[in-house]
Amino acid sequence: MQDYRVGYVNSDGEPVAVFIDSGSDCNPGRLMSYARMGEHSEADIDWVAAQPLADEEMYRESHGYLSRRYADFPGDQLNLVISQAAVPRRS
Repeated sequence: MQDYRVGYVNSDGEPVAVFIDSGSDCNPGRLMSYARMGEHSEADIDWVAAQPLADEEMYRESHGYLSRRYADFPGDQLNLVISQAAVPRRS
């Protein structure tokens, strides 16, 4: 099982997962994201950097769901590793 870094931002009170290592699978300047309402999408890195980081209480349920989903994923199974420090930030 491969480790795959994920971080979480707070978008209007909802956690949005940002898949840190997904840049090569997305359009330039974007990362794969997951929001409970919109499912998977691509998020602009500048948008991600402008959002506050989500705290653990906010993202705990989403992370549990995504961890189970990717552990049972057909093909390459992934171990989602939380890395809030790797979420793009404005300098």
